[in-house]
This record gives sequence, C-alpha cells and structure tokens, in this order.
Amino acid sequence: MKEILVVEDSSLTRLMVKRVLEEEGYAVTELASGEEVLAKIRLRQRPFDLIIMDIHLPGMDGLRTLEALKGLPEYAYVPVMMLTVTSSAVREAIRLGAVEYLCKPFEQEQLVQRVRKLIGPGRREGQEEKTPLERFYEVMRLEINRARRGSTPLTIVLGRREGGPGAEVRELAEQAQRQLRTIDAVLPLSKRSLVAVLPVTDLNGAQVVMQKLESWIATADRGAAWKFAPAAFPEHGQDGEELLERARAELSKATQA
Repeated sequence: MKEILVVEDSSLTRLMVKRVLEEEGYAVTELASGEEVLAKIRLRQRPFDLIIMDIHLPGMDGLRTLEALKGLPEYAYVPVMMLTVTSSAVREAIRLGAVEYLCKPFEQEQLVQRVRKLIGPGRREGQEEKTPLERFYEVMRLEINRARRGSTPLTIVLGRREGGPGAEVRELAEQAQRQLRTIDAVLPLSKRSLVAVLPVTDLNGAQVVMQKLESWIATADRGAAWKFAPAAFPEHGQDGEELLERARAELSKATQA
C-alpha cells in the first residue's frame, strides 16, 4: 500500500485529507509540524511515497522542512506537494524541490487527482510491489513535471547488455549511481538493461554521461558488451513511455549498424 505523509497544522484540513486519501486506498500518516516530520522520518526504514505539506507551519515552516527533506538522499525522488493559501511562495517551493501545489481551499476531487497524477492510484493490501518499469515511470512523472515547471532539460540514457549473462544489473545500477550526481537516478529495467535519468542535462551532457557509463559498466561487468542510447524531453517524447520507446529504437539502430 502506498504511504502518504500529510503535514498540516489545521486539524480539520489534516483529518479531511486523511479521510479522503484513505478512502482511495492510500495509507496516511498525519503530522502537524516540520520538526515532527524530521523526527518521524529518522525512525522509518523506508521513505514515504508522497508528502503533502502546508507551506505555513508553526516553527519550522514548510519551505525549511522541504529544504531539509531534499537534502536527504532517500527523499531526493519522493514527490512533495505543497498546500498554500496564496501562490506567492510556490516558485520558491518548486526551486527547493516540490513538484506540485494545491491552493486552499480545494475540492476533494482536486486532491485525489493530483495525488493520482504523482504516485498513481491507491493500492490495496496484497497487491504486488512496483515493477522496475513502474518505478521508472514514477520517477519520470516527477522529473518531467519538474522540467516543465523549471523549463530545464531532461534526458534519459538507456543501456542494454548484448550477448550472454554477466553481473547482476541491479548491482551495476547501484555502482553507476554512486558515480553520478545525487540528482541523477540509475534504475534497473530488466536482467539485461538499465536506464539513467538525468535532470538538468541536455543531449550533449547525456553523451558525456554515456561515455562514462560505458567505461564504468564495462569494467564492472567484466568486459561485457553494452550499448547505450539517449532520449531527451521534450524533443523525443512527452512522457517516460515515449522517451523509453525512442531510446529503444535508437538502440536497435545501433545494433543493426
């Protein structure tokens, strides 16, 4: 079940959000301050799937809490939606890493639509965990939203091993992740493929990353042959699926050449 943290000092708003989202199949934890947020996440083994937070909190406000959260590696790709009475602080929230906002008062259906947009529909107990492809699409929803709002470039680099078996792709992805920036993400897709998501990176920058990936992965995978291909938003696609298809097509061309 997907877990959402709601941070709101108004008990009425907090309880309304909790009730609406629980009815949609999400697990909801509610807190009233930024200080409580930082204390809570230190006790958890895994991050929340989404954080919904009021900008105007007592003590440590929402912007300072957001900045502290985004400084933690495990929360770099956790989407944060800010609640606000006015839009004056929204630009600063987006700069600090928020990916969505909702102006109060809001309709319940607005809330549900925004949450579904960010993390998909609620899951009931007993449903399967996210597949690697679902995880990739989730990351891409966040990064494309951020790229649109900030008018910044975004590229992916798809890598595929040619030939026989080699090292575990999950391990290769973890090793490659350590070599890249903290804002980048390297995700396994299958037993033979992985993808790097590169925010604030154009195609020229992606070419540099491709060369590095070829070198690192060839060494880590005991010389196995890998091919790589990039795709850029918005030139080559408007969502993760379209960008992945473009990169796959480029890989096929490279294989046939």
